[in-house]
Amino acid sequence: SAFVVEQQPSMPNAYKRPLVLRTATKFSARARLLVRLHDRNHRMEAKIHIDRDPPKIKGFRKFNILTSSSKTLLAGDSPQDGLVCDFQYLTLKEQKDSRSGKGSKGTGEGPLVVTEELHLITFTLAYAYCGLELELETSTLPFVIISNNNQLSSAWASILWFNMLSSDPKEQQFFSAPPPAPWPRLAEVLSWQFESVAERGLSREHLLMLAEKLFG
Repeated sequence: SAFVVEQQPSMPNAYKRPLVLRTATKFSARARLLVRLHDRNHRMEAKIHIDRDPPKIKGFRKFNILTSSSKTLLAGDSPQDGLVCDFQYLTLKEQKDSRSGKGSKGTGEGPLVVTEELHLITFTLAYAYCGLELELETSTLPFVIISNNNQLSSAWASILWFNMLSSDPKEQQFFSAPPPAPWPRLAEVLSWQFESVAERGLSREHLLMLAEKLFG
């Protein structure tokens, strides 16, 4: 539990929308070991993996992480900062299906649309201290991978819906059977989303108007 994701995967200029990544576009992520108890003769190196244990969903796309997939942990500015592995300038490339020469997911193939397909990045760390050797592991929250900006709003809606309703932060099959959202919880998220952009939330009257438009 001392090995944590400090910065979720996000693209630069993401308009306050992390966890939505676009293929061939740079993104970054950062993990931190909250303690400095380590063997100085042992090189502390973290590695990243995408979809280490992919869900058994037909047509689920597979990706490779380009550029370096390993980083040496560096000390923070103070002893309280622990050790950091900062992955920057990463890009994603979809694996090709050798049988068709195209991407692994064709149009209409599989039960999930692209913007409801959830992916995970896992950080692993070979840890050693005073004869104790462990492999530490931590994972990001699920994120969506898009190929063009037209999919951004729909992908962000999926991220909001997942984090609003899922109790399992690794539930990549969430959208195979997504639960309905109770209105009080959805209203709270809508107000929060509005405040993140407009710097003020929605009033009770605003939410009542939206509820009438949604439910009649």
